[in-house]
Amino acid sequence: MPELPELEVVKYVLTRRLAGQTVVRVEVAPKGGPIVVRDLAGEGIAAQLAGRRLAAVERRGKYLLFLLAPRSAAEARLVMAVNPKLSGRLQLCLPQAPKAGPVHLTFHFAGMPEVLRYIDSKRMGQIYLTHDLAQIPTFAEMGPEALAITLDDFRQRLRPFRVYDGASEVHRAAIGRRAFGRGVRP
Repeated sequence: MPELPELEVVKYVLTRRLAGQTVVRVEVAPKGGPIVVRDLAGEGIAAQLAGRRLAAVERRGKYLLFLLAPRSAAEARLVMAVNPKLSGRLQLCLPQAPKAGPVHLTFHFAGMPEVLRYIDSKRMGQIYLTHDLAQIPTFAEMGPEALAITLDDFRQRLRPFRVYDGASEVHRAAIGRRAFGRGVRP
């Protein structure tokens, strides 16, 4: 799931199906849940998400960002950042549908029969719940969006990383660096 085109499709589908929906309940699986889910806001995952409206789903680099509206004027905005890495998946399905793997989080929405499951067979993915995206390790270090950078900007960013192996230039190592660009990996 972690490739940019797939994340764009997932973002599109989740936006179309879930934007505006209110989270009624969240279940955190005891086995593996604490490894996958990191509560940077420090108030408890289920308690913080219940009653919040999913305002939007965005993508930044290889993260899907679930923007959750405050329940009241006194509350701050909340963001759930999902980095599925190699084995994480999101499954939007009916509750009785077969599980596509080990489920770490299940979201129930008001007035909607489907649930959203986060599944990760190897527990490699990470989910962060935060008020400030800068709290997520390496998030602020990401370079420009892969779909937004111009060819001239790309060449300029590549210039310091040029390596010569005889007759040709090798740029693979540079492209793999997080600061080079968001969502780009060789």
